[in-house]
Amino acid sequence: MPRCATAATLCDMNEPVSRAHSRPVGHPAYAPVAHAVAALASSAALAGAAPAQAQDGAQTPAHTQRLAPGDRLRLAYTPRVFHVTHDADYVDWNHIVALEWLTPRHTFWGADRTHFGISLFDNSYGQFSQSAYAGLEWDWTRALGGDVFLSLSAGLVHGYKEPYEDKLPLNSALGVGLTLVPAIGWQRGPLGFAASLSGSAFALRISYAFDR
Repeated sequence: MPRCATAATLCDMNEPVSRAHSRPVGHPAYAPVAHAVAALASSAALAGAAPAQAQDGAQTPAHTQRLAPGDRLRLAYTPRVFHVTHDADYVDWNHIVALEWLTPRHTFWGADRTHFGISLFDNSYGQFSQSAYAGLEWDWTRALGGDVFLSLSAGLVHGYKEPYEDKLPLNSALGVGLTLVPAIGWQRGPLGFAASLSGSAFALRISYAFDR
């Protein structure tokens, strides 16, 4: 069975991996991940910026606003995951970068909001991977001046290639695998933290939300 974690999303299997296919723990992500961090951060800043007002003080027309009332963009980062099952060949520093759109619309099962996201990361075998996902969030209780919420996400993961293409369901046949990630988080204003679990991999992330 696959073991996954995300922010987003990350998958691994408890099978020995040759040292030739994994990077040593603690090494920084390679250039594509660094470039992805910068690109996603720039996109979030532009999309979340408030529309400029006219010189006479009038508000910008609603149809020009980038986000609808109640919508937010959330930029999240997870530096590493923690594997419950130990394997010296796992690549723990995965640098998961996620960009999510949060909206109170399109909800069901009593959820308070929906999120749609994309993430970029190194999987547990050191391969550059991508994920697209959607999920629901439920506000649970208040704590430390913020909101504690529960989350459930489902999505697709791409990037598991030879010799690990069979580590995710359907990945060998379709080129993409499936993932399901429950999480618990805390949000106070724009700043948030979340812990997610998928399979035997546990991840902690920090996030910042932009409104309109």
